[in-house]
Amino acid sequence: MSKKSLIRALCCVFVVTFACGVVMAQGLKVAPKPDHVTFVGSQVDNSRPPANVTIFSNLGPTPTNNYNATAGGYYVSGPLAADNPTDQWIGVSFLNKVADHATQIQAAVGWISGTKKVVLGIYTDNAGLVGTLLASASTTKIPTSGTCCQLTQVNIPSTALAANTTYWVVASTDDTAAPDFEGVFQATNQANIGGNVGNTSWFTFSGLVPAVAVKGTNP
Repeated sequence: MSKKSLIRALCCVFVVTFACGVVMAQGLKVAPKPDHVTFVGSQVDNSRPPANVTIFSNLGPTPTNNYNATAGGYYVSGPLAADNPTDQWIGVSFLNKVADHATQIQAAVGWISGTKKVVLGIYTDNAGLVGTLLASASTTKIPTSGTCCQLTQVNIPSTALAANTTYWVVASTDDTAAPDFEGVFQATNQANIGGNVGNTSWFTFSGLVPAVAVKGTNP
């Protein structure tokens, strides 16, 4: 995909601010919170190639509470999606601390409607924006939104990542095979925020930072 097409299709999330700028962020759509959440436990496919090193993760704190399924998140959608009929891709950045090789991506992407197929990939950083695609893979094994805490998981070709370097994990759509895909990139529990207004009582809410992990090998 060309850089122009990527900029058109992708709005990037960094912590709780939009790195893609005010103009593009205005059109970013947040998926609604589910009416209820069914807890079915975690599900990780351990039959895939070696991924014995955690390169980055904001999942947890436990495998049965990998992300905040009650908070909603950002739509990941294609141009024929039912509720958000436009390309909306979501990325989250991470700092790789030591040289290693990424082989697996786990993301809290839940399926809402349409054809079950989503793409997860690793991109370089370009001055705070998503840069060049390094590796990606698609999957049709996507848990339904409103269940917790299964993950959407792909195995990618072994990809060398440099030390002390920023990269991006991106959830995108296959607009040829699944233009009607609509899903939600759910929030990490690490984005939960506490508030107390008027010295009344504390409450919590989520900054909706996407929950994701990158696994691999070292070196």
